[in-house]
Amino acid sequence: MKLHASTTLAALPLLALFAAAPALAEGPSAATSWSGAYVGATLGAGYLTTDQYSPPQLTYGGYDAASYDGWHPYAGIQAGLDVQLGATVLGLKLQHIVTNSDGDSFMKVDELISSNAVALTSLAARAGYLFQPNLLGYVNASVVAGHFNYASVDERWGLVDDSLNAMRIGAGLGAGLELRLSEQLSVFAEYNHVQFATGSSTFDYGSAYPSNWTYDYTHSLGLVQAGLNYRF
Repeated sequence: MKLHASTTLAALPLLALFAAAPALAEGPSAATSWSGAYVGATLGAGYLTTDQYSPPQLTYGGYDAASYDGWHPYAGIQAGLDVQLGATVLGLKLQHIVTNSDGDSFMKVDELISSNAVALTSLAARAGYLFQPNLLGYVNASVVAGHFNYASVDERWGLVDDSLNAMRIGAGLGAGLELRLSEQLSVFAEYNHVQFATGSSTFDYGSAYPSNWTYDYTHSLGLVQAGLNYRF
């Protein structure tokens, strides 16, 4: 159900842009080339899913700590380069997005444990087809570096309290539409699914017992974005 809802919401900006395309068909002329560089800004929302596992440690066996998820706002900037070959457009895009969200959390007895994808930097390659001279549909594949923050706080006794940062590497696949409004301006909407490799992080609890605890984190992210590009 969660995947269905995420996919449905992800399709909305793409459908809206596609529906608006005929009304905006009087954009740049057919002679306008898609080849060149651009910079842009983007706004979006990401649905982050976290599977948290506690590997065997001390006298405890391994166990699934929790699975939790939530929506988070993202904003960012990007730059790219496209090359047009007939009705085909090939390109590379570098993007950096951040969130002001507090992340997602769950209670482990008295311990509040949270995780948050604070910032994401991606390098994507895309291949597209021109349905109209000013309307590009495309698919893309990306490598994503995610800056994650994790926290563990004993809210009842105050015995443990630690926060740490970690980098997670992921791979993404997506699709989108881009509409040229003029020779310089274009708007776009796209959806990407990113799967991050599992990584371990260890909380340091100092003089408390246990003095540290390790979790394995596996994240996936469904990201809906829309934005504006300025072309040179």
